[in-house]
Amino acid sequence: MLRKCKMFCHRIAWFFQLCGMTLSMCWRGYISHKGWSALVHGIGLIVGYLGDYVVLYSMIMNFPGIAGFTALDVCFLYSMGLICYALGNIHTREFWKIDDLVLRGGLDLYLVRPVSPLVQMFVRDIQVGYISHLILGLGCMLMVKGMSGIPWDLTHWALFFFSILAGSVVMSGISLIATPLSFWWGKSRSVTGFIRGGLRGTLHYPVTIYPKFIQLLIYIIPYAFVAYYPCLYLLGKDTSPKAVLYPFISMLVGIAANFAFWVFWRLGLKKYNSAGG
Repeated sequence: MLRKCKMFCHRIAWFFQLCGMTLSMCWRGYISHKGWSALVHGIGLIVGYLGDYVVLYSMIMNFPGIAGFTALDVCFLYSMGLICYALGNIHTREFWKIDDLVLRGGLDLYLVRPVSPLVQMFVRDIQVGYISHLILGLGCMLMVKGMSGIPWDLTHWALFFFSILAGSVVMSGISLIATPLSFWWGKSRSVTGFIRGGLRGTLHYPVTIYPKFIQLLIYIIPYAFVAYYPCLYLLGKDTSPKAVLYPFISMLVGIAANFAFWVFWRLGLKKYNSAGG
Protein backbone atom coordinates (compact mmCIF):
# COMPACT_ATOMS: atom_id res chain seq x y z
CA MET A 1 0.00 0.00 0.00
CA LEU A 2 2.78 2.38 0.96
CA ARG A 3 4.63 1.53 -2.25
CA LYS A 4 1.55 2.35 -4.34
CA CYS A 5 1.15 5.69 -2.55
CA LYS A 6 4.79 6.53 -3.27
CA MET A 7 4.37 5.61 -6.93
CA PHE A 8 1.23 7.75 -7.18
CA CYS A 9 2.96 10.74 -5.55
CA HIS A 10 5.94 10.25 -7.87
CA ARG A 11 3.65 10.30 -10.91
CA ILE A 12 1.90 13.45 -9.71
CA ALA A 13 5.25 15.17 -9.11
CA TRP A 14 6.44 14.04 -12.55
CA PHE A 15 3.27 15.40 -14.19
CA PHE A 16 3.65 18.84 -12.58
CA GLN A 17 7.34 18.88 -13.49
CA LEU A 18 6.37 18.10 -17.09
CA CYS A 19 3.76 20.88 -17.04
CA GLY A 20 6.33 23.33 -15.71
CA MET A 21 8.85 22.42 -18.39
CA THR A 22 6.22 22.66 -21.13
CA LEU A 23 4.93 25.98 -19.83
CA SER A 24 8.46 27.36 -19.83
CA MET A 25 9.03 26.12 -23.40
CA CYS A 26 5.71 27.53 -24.62
CA TRP A 27 6.40 30.90 -23.00
CA ARG A 28 9.89 31.18 -24.48
CA GLY A 29 8.61 30.07 -27.85
CA TYR A 30 5.72 32.54 -27.68
CA ILE A 31 8.04 35.43 -26.85
CA SER A 32 10.87 34.54 -29.24
CA HIS A 33 8.54 33.78 -32.18
CA LYS A 34 6.19 36.74 -31.85
CA GLY A 35 8.50 39.22 -30.17
CA TRP A 36 6.92 42.62 -29.73
CA SER A 37 3.77 41.41 -31.46
CA ALA A 38 3.11 39.20 -28.39
CA LEU A 39 3.08 42.30 -26.20
CA VAL A 40 0.93 44.20 -28.68
CA HIS A 41 -1.45 41.25 -28.90
CA GLY A 42 -1.75 41.08 -25.12
CA ILE A 43 -2.37 44.81 -24.84
CA GLY A 44 -4.95 44.58 -27.62
CA LEU A 45 -6.83 41.85 -25.77
CA ILE A 46 -6.82 43.89 -22.57
CA VAL A 47 -8.07 47.00 -24.37
CA GLY A 48 -10.79 44.96 -26.09
CA TYR A 49 -12.03 43.46 -22.84
CA LEU A 50 -11.85 46.86 -21.13
CA GLY A 51 -14.23 48.07 -23.82
CA ASP A 52 -16.59 45.24 -22.88
CA TYR A 53 -16.40 46.35 -19.25
CA VAL A 54 -17.24 49.94 -20.16
CA VAL A 55 -20.21 48.90 -22.30
CA LEU A 56 -21.43 46.46 -19.66
CA TYR A 57 -21.12 48.95 -16.81
CA SER A 58 -22.69 51.81 -18.78
CA MET A 59 -25.61 49.65 -19.88
CA ILE A 60 -26.46 48.33 -16.42
CA MET A 61 -26.07 51.75 -14.80
CA ASN A 62 -29.26 52.75 -16.65
CA PHE A 63 -31.21 50.13 -14.70
CA PRO A 64 -31.77 49.79 -10.96
CA GLY A 65 -30.13 46.37 -11.13
CA ILE A 66 -30.36 42.97 -12.80
CA ALA A 67 -31.80 40.23 -10.60
CA GLY A 68 -30.41 42.01 -7.55
CA PHE A 69 -26.96 42.54 -9.10
CA THR A 70 -25.61 46.08 -9.45
CA ALA A 71 -23.33 47.21 -12.28
CA LEU A 72 -20.26 46.55 -10.11
CA ASP A 73 -21.57 43.11 -9.20
CA VAL A 74 -22.00 42.21 -12.87
CA CYS A 75 -18.44 43.41 -13.60
CA PHE A 76 -17.23 41.14 -10.79
CA LEU A 77 -19.19 38.25 -12.31
CA TYR A 78 -17.76 39.03 -15.76
CA SER A 79 -14.23 39.04 -14.35
CA MET A 80 -14.72 35.71 -12.61
CA GLY A 81 -15.93 34.19 -15.86
CA LEU A 82 -12.99 35.66 -17.77
CA ILE A 83 -10.40 34.26 -15.35
CA CYS A 84 -12.04 30.83 -15.16
CA TYR A 85 -12.31 30.64 -18.96
CA ALA A 86 -8.58 31.39 -19.31
CA LEU A 87 -7.40 28.98 -16.62
CA GLY A 88 -9.85 26.29 -17.68
CA ASN A 89 -8.71 26.39 -21.32
CA ILE A 90 -5.00 26.95 -20.89
CA HIS A 91 -4.38 23.25 -21.64
CA THR A 92 -7.35 22.25 -23.82
CA ARG A 93 -6.46 23.72 -27.22
CA GLU A 94 -5.05 20.46 -28.60
CA PHE A 95 -8.35 18.70 -27.87
CA TRP A 96 -10.27 21.25 -29.94
CA LYS A 97 -8.85 19.70 -33.12
CA ILE A 98 -9.32 16.08 -32.07
CA ASP A 99 -11.60 15.40 -35.04
CA ASP A 100 -8.74 16.13 -37.47
CA LEU A 101 -6.37 13.97 -35.42
CA VAL A 102 -8.84 11.08 -35.51
CA LEU A 103 -9.81 11.35 -39.19
CA ARG A 104 -6.26 11.87 -40.49
CA GLY A 105 -4.49 9.46 -38.16
CA GLY A 106 -2.60 12.19 -36.32
CA LEU A 107 -3.51 10.61 -33.00
CA ASP A 108 -1.14 7.74 -33.84
CA LEU A 109 1.78 10.03 -33.01
CA TYR A 110 0.56 10.24 -29.43
CA LEU A 111 -0.29 6.53 -29.12
CA VAL A 112 3.14 5.20 -30.10
CA ARG A 113 4.95 7.15 -27.40
CA PRO A 114 5.54 5.65 -23.92
CA VAL A 115 3.43 8.34 -22.23
CA SER A 116 -0.33 8.53 -21.94
CA PRO A 117 -1.78 10.35 -24.99
CA LEU A 118 -4.03 12.27 -22.61
CA VAL A 119 -1.04 13.68 -20.75
CA GLN A 120 0.75 14.50 -24.02
CA MET A 121 -2.24 16.44 -25.34
CA PHE A 122 -2.68 18.30 -22.06
CA VAL A 123 0.84 19.72 -22.25
CA ARG A 124 1.17 19.91 -26.05
CA ASP A 125 -0.08 23.45 -26.61
CA ILE A 126 -0.33 25.45 -23.38
CA GLN A 127 -1.84 28.84 -24.12
CA VAL A 128 0.47 31.31 -22.39
CA GLY A 129 -1.33 34.14 -24.19
CA TYR A 130 -4.16 33.81 -21.69
CA ILE A 131 -2.01 35.71 -19.19
CA SER A 132 -3.65 38.93 -20.40
CA HIS A 133 -7.06 37.54 -19.40
CA LEU A 134 -5.73 36.70 -15.94
CA ILE A 135 -4.12 40.09 -15.36
CA LEU A 136 -7.20 42.01 -16.45
CA GLY A 137 -9.74 39.75 -14.74
CA LEU A 138 -7.96 39.60 -11.40
CA GLY A 139 -7.21 43.32 -11.43
CA CYS A 140 -10.84 44.22 -12.17
CA MET A 141 -12.16 41.85 -9.51
CA LEU A 142 -9.96 43.39 -6.84
CA MET A 143 -10.87 46.91 -8.02
CA VAL A 144 -14.59 46.14 -7.98
CA LYS A 145 -14.25 44.59 -4.53
CA GLY A 146 -12.60 47.77 -3.25
CA MET A 147 -15.15 50.08 -4.89
CA SER A 148 -18.17 48.12 -3.64
CA GLY A 149 -16.92 48.03 -0.06
CA ILE A 150 -17.92 44.41 0.49
CA PRO A 151 -16.52 43.29 3.86
CA TRP A 152 -14.48 40.12 3.51
CA ASP A 153 -12.92 38.10 6.29
CA LEU A 154 -10.25 35.41 5.96
CA THR A 155 -12.87 32.83 4.94
CA HIS A 156 -14.05 35.02 2.06
CA TRP A 157 -10.50 35.51 0.78
CA ALA A 158 -9.77 31.78 1.00
CA LEU A 159 -12.99 30.93 -0.84
CA PHE A 160 -12.29 33.67 -3.38
CA PHE A 161 -9.18 31.85 -4.60
CA PHE A 162 -10.85 28.46 -4.19
CA SER A 163 -13.80 29.69 -6.29
CA ILE A 164 -11.43 30.66 -9.10
CA LEU A 165 -9.91 27.17 -8.96
CA ALA A 166 -13.35 25.51 -8.86
CA GLY A 167 -14.71 27.59 -11.73
CA SER A 168 -11.61 26.79 -13.79
CA VAL A 169 -12.10 23.06 -13.20
CA VAL A 170 -15.75 23.37 -14.31
CA MET A 171 -14.72 25.34 -17.41
CA SER A 172 -12.11 22.72 -18.25
CA GLY A 173 -14.73 19.99 -18.00
CA ILE A 174 -17.13 21.93 -20.24
CA SER A 175 -14.44 22.43 -22.89
CA LEU A 176 -13.35 18.80 -22.86
CA ILE A 177 -16.41 16.66 -22.19
CA ALA A 178 -17.71 16.51 -25.77
CA THR A 179 -14.37 16.19 -27.58
CA PRO A 180 -14.32 12.35 -27.51
CA LEU A 181 -17.43 12.37 -29.73
CA SER A 182 -15.00 12.54 -32.65
CA PHE A 183 -14.16 8.87 -32.07
CA TRP A 184 -17.74 7.99 -33.05
CA TRP A 185 -18.90 10.87 -35.24
CA GLY A 186 -15.70 11.97 -36.94
CA LYS A 187 -16.43 15.64 -37.62
CA SER A 188 -17.93 16.88 -34.34
CA ARG A 189 -16.41 20.35 -34.14
CA SER A 190 -19.77 22.09 -34.47
CA VAL A 191 -21.14 20.23 -31.44
CA THR A 192 -18.02 20.65 -29.32
CA GLY A 193 -17.79 24.31 -30.36
CA PHE A 194 -21.35 24.95 -29.20
CA ILE A 195 -20.79 23.25 -25.86
CA ARG A 196 -17.47 25.00 -25.35
CA GLY A 197 -18.49 28.50 -26.41
CA GLY A 198 -22.10 28.69 -27.53
CA LEU A 199 -23.36 29.58 -24.07
CA ARG A 200 -20.25 31.35 -22.83
CA GLY A 201 -22.08 34.68 -22.82
CA THR A 202 -24.26 33.42 -19.96
CA LEU A 203 -21.23 33.76 -17.68
CA HIS A 204 -21.59 37.54 -17.75
CA TYR A 205 -25.00 37.87 -16.11
CA PRO A 206 -27.02 36.31 -13.27
CA VAL A 207 -28.57 32.98 -14.21
CA THR A 208 -32.04 34.02 -13.10
CA ILE A 209 -32.48 36.61 -15.88
CA TYR A 210 -32.61 33.94 -18.58
CA PRO A 211 -35.71 32.03 -19.73
CA LYS A 212 -36.31 28.66 -18.10
CA PHE A 213 -35.08 26.76 -21.16
CA ILE A 214 -31.75 28.62 -21.17
CA GLN A 215 -31.43 28.10 -17.41
CA LEU A 216 -31.94 24.38 -17.95
CA LEU A 217 -29.21 24.36 -20.60
CA ILE A 218 -26.65 26.12 -18.41
CA TYR A 219 -27.29 23.62 -15.64
CA ILE A 220 -26.89 20.65 -18.00
CA ILE A 221 -23.82 22.30 -19.55
CA PRO A 222 -22.78 23.64 -16.15
CA TYR A 223 -21.92 27.26 -16.93
CA ALA A 224 -23.99 28.27 -13.89
CA PHE A 225 -21.33 26.75 -11.63
CA VAL A 226 -18.37 28.54 -13.22
CA ALA A 227 -18.97 31.99 -11.74
CA TYR A 228 -22.59 32.61 -10.73
CA TYR A 229 -22.90 30.35 -7.69
CA PRO A 230 -19.49 31.16 -6.18
CA CYS A 231 -20.24 34.88 -6.68
CA LEU A 232 -23.53 34.56 -4.78
CA TYR A 233 -21.46 33.95 -1.66
CA LEU A 234 -18.57 36.28 -2.44
CA LEU A 235 -20.88 39.22 -3.24
CA GLY A 236 -23.21 38.55 -0.31
CA LYS A 237 -26.23 37.90 -2.55
CA ASP A 238 -27.10 34.78 -0.59
CA THR A 239 -26.55 35.13 3.16
CA SER A 240 -27.96 31.74 4.13
CA PRO A 241 -25.60 29.23 5.84
CA LYS A 242 -25.62 27.01 2.75
CA ALA A 243 -24.09 29.78 0.58
CA VAL A 244 -20.60 28.98 1.86
CA LEU A 245 -20.95 25.57 0.21
CA TYR A 246 -21.45 26.97 -3.31
CA PRO A 247 -17.71 27.03 -4.23
CA PHE A 248 -17.39 23.42 -3.04
CA ILE A 249 -20.45 22.38 -5.07
CA SER A 250 -18.86 24.02 -8.11
CA MET A 251 -15.69 22.02 -7.52
CA LEU A 252 -17.68 18.77 -7.30
CA VAL A 253 -19.48 19.62 -10.55
CA GLY A 254 -16.11 20.33 -12.21
CA ILE A 255 -14.61 17.07 -10.99
CA ALA A 256 -17.68 15.18 -12.25
CA ALA A 257 -17.46 16.84 -15.68
CA ASN A 258 -13.76 16.04 -16.03
CA PHE A 259 -14.32 12.48 -14.84
CA ALA A 260 -17.07 12.06 -17.45
CA PHE A 261 -14.63 13.32 -20.10
CA TRP A 262 -12.03 10.79 -18.93
CA VAL A 263 -14.55 7.93 -19.18
CA PHE A 264 -15.66 9.00 -22.69
CA TRP A 265 -12.02 9.38 -23.70
CA ARG A 266 -11.15 5.84 -22.59
CA LEU A 267 -14.16 4.43 -24.43
CA GLY A 268 -13.29 6.42 -27.55
CA LEU A 269 -9.67 5.22 -27.58
CA LYS A 270 -10.89 1.61 -27.58
CA LYS A 271 -12.92 2.38 -30.69
CA TYR A 272 -10.11 4.23 -32.49
CA ASN A 273 -8.72 2.35 -35.52
CA SER A 274 -6.39 4.95 -37.04
CA ALA A 275 -7.02 6.60 -40.40
CA GLY A 276 -6.67 3.31 -42.28
CA GLY A 277 -9.63 1.71 -40.45
